[in-house]
Amino acid sequence: MSAFTKPSRRRLLELQKLSCEIFNTTFNPTNQRTGAKILRQPLKGTTIANYYGDPDFLKFKDVQKIYKFQEFGLINEEEEYRLMVNASRRRRGKGAPPKKKEASNSDGKKKKKR
Repeated sequence: MSAFTKPSRRRLLELQKLSCEIFNTTFNPTNQRTGAKILRQPLKGTTIANYYGDPDFLKFKDVQKIYKFQEFGLINEEEEYRLMVNASRRRRGKGAPPKKKEASNSDGKKKKKR
C-alpha cells in the first residue's frame, strides 16, 4: 500500500484559495461564469474612435462647399476618375444592371395549393 493518501476536497479548496491570494487571482470554487475575461480586456472605445480619423479634418467636399459660389472651378480628380471608370464599364456592359421600373408580380412566386 502507498504511504500517500488522496487529499480531501476541503484541503484542495484551501490550497486553491491560498494560491489565489498569492498570485492575485479570483477564487471561484463553484466555477461560475463571472465575466472576468471580458473585464480584464482593455477598453475598445478609443481604438474604434481613432479608426475613423479626426472628424474636424477638412475633406474635399467641405472645401468645395465653402468655395461653391466663387469662380475657382475646383475639381475632385479622384471622383472624376471613378465616374469615368464607371462610365466605361457601363459602355462595355460590365456595370450594375438597371433597376426595375415597375413592381414585380407577387402572385407568380407563390406555390399552388392543391
